[in-house]
Amino acid sequence: MTLTSFQTVALAALVVYFGRLLKRRIGLIEKYNLPAPVIGGFIVAIILSTLKSYDLFTLHFNKEFEVTLMIIFFASVGYSASMRLLKAGGRAVIGFLLLTIGGLLIQIFAGVGLSKIMGLHPLMGVMAGPVALTGGPGTALAFGPLFEQAGVHGASIIGLTTAMGGIVLGGLIGTPLATYLINKKNLIEAPKAAEELDEAHWLKALINRDLLLHVLAICLILGFGTTLSTWINSLGITLPIYIGSMIVAAIVRNIEDVKPIFKIEAPWIEELGSVALTLFIAMAIMSLRLEELRHAALPIIVFLIVQAVLVAITALGPVFWLAGKDYEASLIGAGYVGFMMGTTANAMANMSSLSQKYGPAPKAFLVVPLVGSCFIDFINAALITLCLNVWG
Repeated sequence: MTLTSFQTVALAALVVYFGRLLKRRIGLIEKYNLPAPVIGGFIVAIILSTLKSYDLFTLHFNKEFEVTLMIIFFASVGYSASMRLLKAGGRAVIGFLLLTIGGLLIQIFAGVGLSKIMGLHPLMGVMAGPVALTGGPGTALAFGPLFEQAGVHGASIIGLTTAMGGIVLGGLIGTPLATYLINKKNLIEAPKAAEELDEAHWLKALINRDLLLHVLAICLILGFGTTLSTWINSLGITLPIYIGSMIVAAIVRNIEDVKPIFKIEAPWIEELGSVALTLFIAMAIMSLRLEELRHAALPIIVFLIVQAVLVAITALGPVFWLAGKDYEASLIGAGYVGFMMGTTANAMANMSSLSQKYGPAPKAFLVVPLVGSCFIDFINAALITLCLNVWG
């Protein structure tokens, strides 16, 4: 049976509903912030793969809209790269961003080194490192086809499985690690005179803005961005099709910060990107060929263990020291583990559980989401693209 493009999107929507239902009913899924489209899509993929393996039923998808949804999401990531926000965050944000870039480089070299030790393609380590862990499920599925073309068999399912494991480990490791620091260093007393911080500009949703205006903006960004990607690819540079849209979106954002010509509000763009990502992940996961995972289970476990140890050491050492070796630094360390192993949602969940117990941490709640949501995805995509050109 073959679904049309619209039927495929409709099934993806049902998968999201199913995943959200499971999150509400199963506390463990909610606790570790496992994304609804990932949970729902995985279950559907398992059912379809099982039916296919017994020659009972085969379903084919027309994923005509998948690339468009992916590009919309990464355009929203590009639009978050505001130099004004980076400057407003001060040295704390810039320092944490540099630390995180260092963490990405560690993930790359550790992954490539492990791959060579195990006799695997070097890009396997990149997929099971910055792509799946810092990038998360969306980045893993977006880059999967490019990694498969470069020689990593089953890259999409390997990346997705690693991303799922990373999300769980990010929740399991981050909070205990910060608790250890708080108790050992006697940091239990949280700052009492913390100043009230205004919400960052990117969190202010202006409900009176016209949705059509922002849909038109996304369309223009996609048009110019895909044209830019096509031109760069014509020069012989391996580049995901969405990189051009990320670049154009970042340029537009920084122009708007200086002079709001189109009056585009970041929360609208972020919401459009979130919707696109949700449907893209559901569509991509439900069509995965899970049988390709059989021979990659052991390497994935090795990658996850080694990367988790490296992230934990970095959080306990450089991140904690350079963030000030105080209570807020311990929460920043927990947030670092969260989004370097999983997603920004993991980071926020780790810090929220700690702040509810020990007290407020305004600096941590400014620095971590600003780097995790706004800047690191952009830099990560650039580094992954560089890896594809070096080892592809």
